[in-house]
Amino acid sequence: MAGEKGRPKIILLETGGFGGIHNYAHALANGLSGCEVELIFLTTERYEMEDQPCHFELLRLLRREAYWRTLRRVWRVFRSCKPDVLHVQSFIAPRKDLALLLLCRLLRIKVVLTVHNILPHEVRPFERALYFLYYRLAQGLILHSDLNRQRLREMVPDLEGERLHVVPHGNSEQFRYLETSREQARRRLHLPPDATIALFFGSVRPYKGLDLLIAAMPEVLSACPKALLLVAGHVEVGNQEEYEAQIADLDLGPEGLVQRYGYLSNEDMICYVRAADLVVLPYREIYQSGVVFLAYTFGRAVLATRVGSFPETVEEGRSGWLVEPEDVPGLSRALVAALSAPDKLRESGDYARHLADTRYG
Repeated sequence: MAGEKGRPKIILLETGGFGGIHNYAHALANGLSGCEVELIFLTTERYEMEDQPCHFELLRLLRREAYWRTLRRVWRVFRSCKPDVLHVQSFIAPRKDLALLLLCRLLRIKVVLTVHNILPHEVRPFERALYFLYYRLAQGLILHSDLNRQRLREMVPDLEGERLHVVPHGNSEQFRYLETSREQARRRLHLPPDATIALFFGSVRPYKGLDLLIAAMPEVLSACPKALLLVAGHVEVGNQEEYEAQIADLDLGPEGLVQRYGYLSNEDMICYVRAADLVVLPYREIYQSGVVFLAYTFGRAVLATRVGSFPETVEEGRSGWLVEPEDVPGLSRALVAALSAPDKLRESGDYARHLADTRYG
């Protein structure tokens, strides 16, 4: 079954076609293309990274249609390509993909899962057992931190340790061609040139704690009159009006808090990061976040909560700062300390870029 000249043939499956995991999978596919493998990237008709270099075979065959029709398409790809390995970055339909894994077992295709999240953030009770079954059926599991490996072993004690592999999340150097200066980014986004900007960006969901960050801002603005909180991203789960109501209740005007809701293109995303002085992740929970590595790649320090893999990724006082989750007064104090020290912010941002280019290269 091996491909040309005995090289293993891998199908990399990513079913979103946009967003962080899609960007990650595209970078991984380009990286694997330099190895002794044959790689096919199987994804949807939508492909956000189509303007990026593509050093692999790309199959844009998946559509938003009935699950069994989609699975039939995948089966045809399997029959035509005869892969050795299916490497799953995202499932087709997480509640139905037991059928996909059983099809792989029937065809003797090994399965590797990249476990971006051990469980979904808005998990339903029955889904826990289903995901744990998927992990038992896979021949290999890739996690992004030692802590996540330990957590998975605790959740599924019968998983053999040799099937679990820790591979740190990579940087976002594929977007470096979009880099612009802080000043140019602010002009393009119509942001004040002399403000000290803390940025919250990406998809907005309750576990990410935007409400906690908003609650921390009155104290920050009182101590740092030039501070500005910039919120940019799409409200994926929850209600945008609730955040706007909280902002109104706290009497936070546009001079202290700017909201830009909507899906961010890759170019916009980089522009917001470069316009900021600090990236803030006030998450209630997390396994690992690509936001940290994007900030690092473009030379921005981060202020994050002490949850998930952040303590492994954020070097306290060097690449950023850590606070306790759901501690609004502590978050306020940490923001004031960081935003009051522009030289330290620049120094930490430079070190964050160094980490992106070395440890996470």
